Amino acid sequence: MTAPGALVTGGARGIGRAIAERLARRGDVVFIGDLGSTAAATVAELCAEGLAAHGVELDVRDPGSLAAAVAAVEEAAPLTTMVNNAGVGWIRPLVEVTPQQFDDLMSINLRGVFFGIQAAARVMADRGGCIVNTASTSAFTASTTPMVPYDTSKGAVRMLTIAAARELAPLGIRVNAVAPGTVDTALTRSVLDDPGVLERQAAERIPLGRLGKVTDIAAAVDFLSSEAASYVTGHVLVVDGGWLT
Repeated sequence: MTAPGALVTGGARGIGRAIAERLARRGDVVFIGDLGSTAAATVAELCAEGLAAHGVELDVRDPGSLAAAVAAVEEAAPLTTMVNNAGVGWIRPLVEVTPQQFDDLMSINLRGVFFGIQAAARVMADRGGCIVNTASTSAFTASTTPMVPYDTSKGAVRMLTIAAARELAPLGIRVNAVAPGTVDTALTRSVLDDPGVLERQAAERIPLGRLGKVTDIAAAVDFLSSEAASYVTGHVLVVDGGWLT
């Protein structure tokens, strides 16, 4: 029996890497899509543990690149799980955001997710499959720092998930999203001038009293793309330690 195939965009580091590892450990043939040779080190580490992992060059801003990455997975294993995880974010006052900066962010965070769904749906149409998008708690409430374009993109990913789930359900394709809260990653810390703000935020704002771990998000993606969630579609699963409560 052929193992199922999975494609994780932005899978070389942080949350994406944790998702790729989790899916590989459950037996998927995982393709890590990222720019250039970025995924090489992660692939080598996973393969050293005997896991089925491959790198594929992918620029989510380019629909052709997404289609090519999906085709690469299909050559090795039927694409069963598509994780649209690639994303960017930065802190900048609304009045200082340039049109180019806005477009660049949207091309990755929203456009890339849309065409990632499209590329996956085209090959899943005859057999079904699972698509999981990475949204954010910022899809429900504004960030505590000036991140209006980011918040807007994640709100759009939330609705894109719901709308796509309705349209693709008759094809046996489930579409869900995970909405992480504040997760302790290098990217999260890189956009903050004061690293200590995360610890204070966890103590003051998160009921469970800690920052999220990348493995927390990976576990949610694992569930949403598993048979255990076979009756779940159009859902945005918040994983935030109670931040939104």
